[in-house]
Amino acid sequence: MASTKEIKNRIKSVSDTQKITNAMYLISSTKMRKARRDAEQTRPYFALMRKEIRRMFAVGTDLKSRYYDAAVDENQKGGRNAILVITADKGLAGVYNQNVIRETLELIDRSDEYRLYIVGDYGWRFFKGHGSNIAMDFQHSMNAPSLAMARDITEEILKDFDRGDFDRIYVCYTEYTGGMSPGAATHDRLIPFDRDDFVPEGDETDKDASTVFEYEPDIETVLEMSIRAYLVGYIYSSLVNSYSSEQNARMMAMDSANENASELLANLELEYNHLRQNAITQEITEISSGARSLRKKKR
Repeated sequence: MASTKEIKNRIKSVSDTQKITNAMYLISSTKMRKARRDAEQTRPYFALMRKEIRRMFAVGTDLKSRYYDAAVDENQKGGRNAILVITADKGLAGVYNQNVIRETLELIDRSDEYRLYIVGDYGWRFFKGHGSNIAMDFQHSMNAPSLAMARDITEEILKDFDRGDFDRIYVCYTEYTGGMSPGAATHDRLIPFDRDDFVPEGDETDKDASTVFEYEPDIETVLEMSIRAYLVGYIYSSLVNSYSSEQNARMMAMDSANENASELLANLELEYNHLRQNAITQEITEISSGARSLRKKKR
């Protein structure tokens, strides 16, 4: 049975750990709010970019591009796939990293050939340890997702795509769902685009088509540049969603750790009080017995 000194030391250790987990909870909360605010500030630009791409599709119905012309069945297995994997730099975030890795492994199983482009040290360590085909490990910290980071990733992946190294580009990340939820790991096809995603609905089709614009040097070149810019926005959104989900998952993990620590402290304090009370009772009993023995001796 543990002594009162051992229990006191354990209470101090648990209390110190609880202070750390509580601090990590507050830090994750602050980081998540900042990431969402940054994403909101950039959203209008990329929404407008999507609208302009939609306008070009409405005006130029016979446009051709390697970025969206290929007809690919999403459920089709096989093919040469590039997979952008977005994980955290570290753990302590529940099953956040494991879910992304599981989603990536399922996508790998559906591929004839694959190349991994990894963001985050956790994912790199896992796939490196399992001997996966890693084309590039982006030396960017997931503690600070930025447009510059998204632009660098886009340029590197598109450079290999333009060279014909693979046919499709996917991104595996965690979609931020808001609230106290760890988010859902998912994957999206980046290239080739589904042109139907940019087709205006209802009266917007006629409105966009009737607006006269001049594109220099030509509409195909402008469209290609716009698509590359839109890709930057899509990847940036995936980075921010993953980062927000990571911080949310870490908040949940730290909150659970705080609750467990509080429960453990309550049990330890109860055990300490019982031991202390037993020790006091024993001392009183010994003193009483000694006093009674002395009185008998005197008589």
